[in-house]
Amino acid sequence: MKWWWMSGLIVAIALFYVNDRWYGQAATFWVPISWMVSILILVRITYPKRKWWSGFVAIFLVGASIVLSIPTYSVAAAEQELFTTYGNVTYTESVRTSGDEWNPFIPSVAYVFKTETGQSILFIPDSGKTFEI
Repeated sequence: MKWWWMSGLIVAIALFYVNDRWYGQAATFWVPISWMVSILILVRITYPKRKWWSGFVAIFLVGASIVLSIPTYSVAAAEQELFTTYGNVTYTESVRTSGDEWNPFIPSVAYVFKTETGQSILFIPDSGKTFEI
């Protein structure tokens, strides 16, 4: 197994871990992971030719898609944002949402928080909007 396959696997596992721990499955890291798989297959096919140029383009595309896939608020940042309005809140789960348009870089997950009074708050991680449910 070549070093680029191992580095791609390590980056994909790291993205899955960060998505689970920090973003509550709200980050759309499937986009850069798809790019990485496609690029690794293309590198396998075109390795002897255009090695440096294709490597630069691949790193740029994967890096840009990682940056675009990160939502505005992580679970901890959303908790801090809600603390100013509702006091102590506790993250309970992430729920799937549906929207009118499809954009691969906009998360389709919202965070659910519970306040001390038992009220549930839905927090949209990309826009920061809150809804009481």
